[in-house]
Amino acid sequence: MGDVVKATDIDLKRTVAIKILSDKHRGNEELEARFVREGRAVAAISHANVVQVFTTGTWDERPYIAMEFLTGTDLGSLVAQQGPMSSLDSSRVVLDTARGLEAAYLAGLVHRDVKPANLVKLDNGQTKVTDFGLAKPVDPKNEPALTAMGVVVGTPDYIAPEQARGEAIDEKVDIYSLGGTLYYLLVGKPPFRKGNTHDDKYLKVVARHLRDPAPNPLLVVPDADSELARLLLRMMSKKPEARPSYAELVVELADIVERLGGRTTPPPTTSRPSQSGDSRPGPSAKTPYIGGNRQGTDVSRLAGQSQPENTHAHLDDGAETHVHLSSQDRAVQSPSQALQPSKHSSQRSAVAETKRSKVLDATTVVSAAVFIVGLVLYLAGPMPSPSAAAPLQVAADTAPIAVVALPPDAAPAPPEAPLGTFLIPASSLHKAIFMSKDLVTHEEFAAIFPNQKKPTKKKSRALKPASGVEFSYARAYAQSKGARLPTPEEYTAALAMRSEDDSVMATSKSLWEWLDDGAKGSQAMRQTGNAKGAIRAWRSRAKKNIGFRLVIDP
Repeated sequence: MGDVVKATDIDLKRTVAIKILSDKHRGNEELEARFVREGRAVAAISHANVVQVFTTGTWDERPYIAMEFLTGTDLGSLVAQQGPMSSLDSSRVVLDTARGLEAAYLAGLVHRDVKPANLVKLDNGQTKVTDFGLAKPVDPKNEPALTAMGVVVGTPDYIAPEQARGEAIDEKVDIYSLGGTLYYLLVGKPPFRKGNTHDDKYLKVVARHLRDPAPNPLLVVPDADSELARLLLRMMSKKPEARPSYAELVVELADIVERLGGRTTPPPTTSRPSQSGDSRPGPSAKTPYIGGNRQGTDVSRLAGQSQPENTHAHLDDGAETHVHLSSQDRAVQSPSQALQPSKHSSQRSAVAETKRSKVLDATTVVSAAVFIVGLVLYLAGPMPSPSAAAPLQVAADTAPIAVVALPPDAAPAPPEAPLGTFLIPASSLHKAIFMSKDLVTHEEFAAIFPNQKKPTKKKSRALKPASGVEFSYARAYAQSKGARLPTPEEYTAALAMRSEDDSVMATSKSLWEWLDDGAKGSQAMRQTGNAKGAIRAWRSRAKKNIGFRLVIDP
């Protein structure tokens, strides 16, 4: 609905982006009203993950918005050019986006058009939310209703079910669309696309959003993070109340980023303009400060409590400084050493230094004396034997310390097997593992993949092993549980244990089991085993008789 041009603000000498209503839409009151609303709405948001609006106006009878010029690439183009992202990069992008959308929601806006093309990843790695042209106020009040009830707006590839039905919406539609965007980042295509023109028509795609369960990215990208995949499925739940809130989403994504090895940064603060229009903090605002004994700063906690490796120090000028302290540095470094002390505290610091010097001198003398005595005793001859040594005297008010000595050949206790598994000790062919005693049941599999196995209320059916499961689905299920499939060597070891004790491992006479031999490519390279202990190559006609069990690495 608009054209975007690169421009220069001649007063402030800065590059900006100007979005102006297309000439073909001149006189369209609906779109003009959207432009005005978008400018006002985004100007009310001050957040590092939302594009900043500088000013709005009219030129040639067309409204325009002047905003910051972003140096980067939108995610739609980025994935099209470079392919799907890793779980870590996808988590970072979605975390930034969630923070930006949360700021918009707190400012009273629902974006309604969250998609890869409206998210820009900057050259510095940060992601910003753009294009609030379809944004809707959470509480319209005096704002005119630009879309009648029952009229659908949004992009079909990422539209939430309730939005597609034209129902009343809230921030949960943006969370659903963000889940669809996450799927695109991981897989490289929108969640409900089939890949051909006939099946990817507008109404067919929207219909899948309404009726089909959210697709699991692990089926396409088995190496994707299982926890991230589970979060995606929650974000794309059909019922809005089943989706996580922004607060939950930000916390879970930050944990995933940190677990995958990425550095998480504190969420940027969202400044809400005051009544006077000045969003700067007032004189009463307190700023966390490290170093120097300032009023309101608890200096004692720096020496008495352990601090994180990367401590963020916010200085008075608003710049953020990373103070890297090792565990020893934190134990001995005084606050006055962290940053330069003020001149008002110089005298107090000098007095403290003098007292500390006397203590250090005395400690040095005592230490030297102890060293000399020890050296003399060492040179004079061997120390007395333990039997001749005098018994240790313990003060009456001091509890004795019990010391338990393990024999040198004592082996560590074996790890405790999780519920429903048994331990297979390490051998020359494999490491120690835990293997599930039973095969995965129909009920368990249907809970994760209801589109593959329909849930059933018949208990006899629900508790039977899931059969006819393809290898890719079996592996994806295992990954969703933080587990994997057994290798042929591990399965052989388990059968050997079963031959001695048939209670450790239940098998089925009619089912073979999927094993992962690590082969890539052809599915025929995979192998299966059965209750009798035989291992053979996979055959297509036998697929309906295949189940699987899980392996957990300690």
